[in-house]
Amino acid sequence: MPTSIKTTSQKHPATFYILLFWQFWWAFSFYGLWSLLPVYLNKYLQLSEATSFAIFGGYTALGAGLLFIGGWIADNYLGAKRNLVIGTAFQSIGYFLVAFSAVNKTTLPLFLGLGFVIIGRATASTCPPVVLASAYDGKDDPRLDGAFTYLYMVNNVGSFTTMLVIPPIASSISMTLAFALCGAGMAINVIGLILMRGPMRKAGSAPDLKPAGARKLGTFTGGALLAVGAATYLLTNLPLAQTLMAVSAIVICVLIVRHMRQESPADRKRMIVGMVLMLQALVFFVLYNQMPTSLNFFAINNVQPFVFGFEIDPVQYQSLNPFWIIVISPVLAKIYSYLGARNKDLSMPGKYALGMLICAIAFGSAGISKYFADENGMVSAFWIFTPNFFFAIGELLISALGMSVVAKLFPVHMRAFTFGAWNMTLALASIAGAWVAGFSSSEGSNITPMDSLQLYGDYFIILGVVTAVIALLIAFMVPKLNRFMEHREEEPRKKEDSHGEPVPA
Repeated sequence: MPTSIKTTSQKHPATFYILLFWQFWWAFSFYGLWSLLPVYLNKYLQLSEATSFAIFGGYTALGAGLLFIGGWIADNYLGAKRNLVIGTAFQSIGYFLVAFSAVNKTTLPLFLGLGFVIIGRATASTCPPVVLASAYDGKDDPRLDGAFTYLYMVNNVGSFTTMLVIPPIASSISMTLAFALCGAGMAINVIGLILMRGPMRKAGSAPDLKPAGARKLGTFTGGALLAVGAATYLLTNLPLAQTLMAVSAIVICVLIVRHMRQESPADRKRMIVGMVLMLQALVFFVLYNQMPTSLNFFAINNVQPFVFGFEIDPVQYQSLNPFWIIVISPVLAKIYSYLGARNKDLSMPGKYALGMLICAIAFGSAGISKYFADENGMVSAFWIFTPNFFFAIGELLISALGMSVVAKLFPVHMRAFTFGAWNMTLALASIAGAWVAGFSSSEGSNITPMDSLQLYGDYFIILGVVTAVIALLIAFMVPKLNRFMEHREEEPRKKEDSHGEPVPA
């Protein structure tokens, strides 16, 4: 018996290692395209910065907004494992189509490829947590927290790797090869999932345990291909996409309010806290979407491409975010443990307010860089390292707690629906973030580096001030939000701790 206990508490199942492998290559592929797409649209296809940001925002918004539908299909129709394989294959096809578009700089295969990636992401990306959790001895298995921590860490390792490797390949060799490598990463995942289906045979959601049948698979694949066509069309008609997202968000808010009226007073107060924090998270993700847009173009146009004497591609500066996440995560975890042991840890609303204040410092530091430029309007790499450092701390305080907001503050019986609402928050933030980034556009034949630096500096300072005001408003509300949350302790906690798993970025 002691041996059995030791094995259960320490050894991870094979599914854990397979999904770590999957998560690395998913992040490598997804963030490779994510880091290059605005640059490709602007520098290679000669679209304006504002248009490039809008297309990028539509692409990321549709991918996030449709996750809820993919998750429902995995839970109720096809199964998480099957969704994972098919969705991964769709994403691989999409990346190769984007690579093909770079050969002759044509837009049809580009938008079709992005449509495949959107639907593939919606199909697959909610599945790894489900498959992983099913491989353990129930949701109270002590190994689960460590498993999800490693999954989040590997996601950032993949992101960091691709942002170091893919941009210089795109600039020094070809965009086609860079995008093709993203497709190859997902193709490796497809092959890995097929070869490892034996060790994963007992993992997955309930539909995975039953034969799917050719008819069910055919129906799903046909529907997915129609969805690809619809996503492709929406990317070329962004106002329609934005309108549909806005209408969906309004419907979700109305439904949540209707649910709130049916809950107990204590549950209703916790849901109000959850709604406030989701609204703040929307603001945070608007800021997050500045990294591949305004911050990225600031680095391209006004940051010296030298780190410790070595010349780099400016787009590689985007790797700083996952780098700082990897470095800071264990430090922040130790701080949480230290404060928690002394009953001094901040509440969730407190962490959100602090995270927003630190994000304000991040953009403020980028803004004041305009006072430290050389005669050519260029600033040192310090002024891109610093905002990324502070932003990573803010991200860990806000984004890493996002799923906990849903799991802890909304009733069990509506959590699946609220996870969909959380994904819609990400979608709306993508659209809003692209629109906000458009104000940083520094195009024109007469624009000099000094002009663009002044524009970026003013833009980031305004962004920092607005973020600081929002942070102070939330800080003012923290005591009341904390009192609303404390009602949780007055009621039995029968089911609360066994639901909701974090989903890697």
